[in-house]
Amino acid sequence: MRSKKRPDVLIVSKPVVPPWDDSAKNIVLYQVNNSRRYTYRVMTTRDSRRNNAFGDSPTFQANVVPAPIYDDGGKYAAGLAQNVRALVHGLLPQGARLYHYFFAPNKMSSTAGRVQKSIARVKSVQTVCSVPAEFENVSRLLFADRIVVLSENTKKRLEEAGVPAHKLRLVRPSIQKRPILGDDEKKKIRLAMRLPLDVPVVLFPGDLEFSSAAQTIADAVPKLVEKYPDIKVVFACRSKTPGAESIRARFERGFEQAGLADNVVFFEHVPRMPDFVGACDLVVLPADSLYAKMDTPLVLLEAMAQRVPLVLADIPPLDELLAMKCGLGVPPKDPGALVGAVARLLDDEQLRVETGRRGLAAINENFDPKRMAEQIEDIYDEVLAE
Repeated sequence: MRSKKRPDVLIVSKPVVPPWDDSAKNIVLYQVNNSRRYTYRVMTTRDSRRNNAFGDSPTFQANVVPAPIYDDGGKYAAGLAQNVRALVHGLLPQGARLYHYFFAPNKMSSTAGRVQKSIARVKSVQTVCSVPAEFENVSRLLFADRIVVLSENTKKRLEEAGVPAHKLRLVRPSIQKRPILGDDEKKKIRLAMRLPLDVPVVLFPGDLEFSSAAQTIADAVPKLVEKYPDIKVVFACRSKTPGAESIRARFERGFEQAGLADNVVFFEHVPRMPDFVGACDLVVLPADSLYAKMDTPLVLLEAMAQRVPLVLADIPPLDELLAMKCGLGVPPKDPGALVGAVARLLDDEQLRVETGRRGLAAINENFDPKRMAEQIEDIYDEVLAE
């Protein structure tokens, strides 16, 4: 039975509804559904009970109350209408003792949050879901009593930018644990995605425009096909801007002209990505920047949880995952190094299995959802006790 107690915490975020291709709303779902000591009001849409093609509607545990304030699920970045609705909803606390904000620091959302917090007169926590475009004057965008960061690197950079260290708390994100896929399940997923069963499948779950990763992989494809003629390189990249669509079209033309079109697959959306990564052989993210992505992209954690090895650019904060021995590091913008790392893992089954095993161990040790929720609620305790 749902508790009659007023929600203690208002979660201010994007609509926590499908499609589940946005890490910022996924960690909200994982946090509230693994919490124990607080009740929550979570922002959803008016039609959030409706399923869609990219995942099931959210199922919340008993201490979570949906607040259907949005008209739709919105786009990649929150627009003015979403910000206004979130602002107006939180002007009166309605029983909430604390507001928890989830967004990348930006002028529009931060101004709305600062105004809302001041009028409602509540305590607040702000999770930095992804880094800002620049760190100069970033402290002006961080208004909450405590700032939650997702990596050591962002914590260090915010301190260097003048954010008081006593306000910063590192809480690593998590994923919801799922059973490891068996061979039959992997085959079903590949067939559903129209991918061959007995060829190497390398997945790039990044973006096309905010880093050099997509271009690095595109430049590596000819050498990969030379070594593995049947290989499938999957670009699972949702188009966040019109510019991304033109980049994808340019890549497709290039692969077609080079006779490589049969080796490359583009997916705009992947239904049930946590399962799909388990049906791939490797996940690669040779990005020179994680701008517009979460510090620890959840899709990488989903791969680790399925014992799928990673190939990552050896840069902060991705190097924090590499330190857990869950994959191989490569310099960014180096297609040759990427080909070499992919080949090492594809050619050495023992290395591939051991790397996958270490990835799963790292998930259990560092990215447990119950531990994440407990750490967040400890921060709530600290703030409310002041």
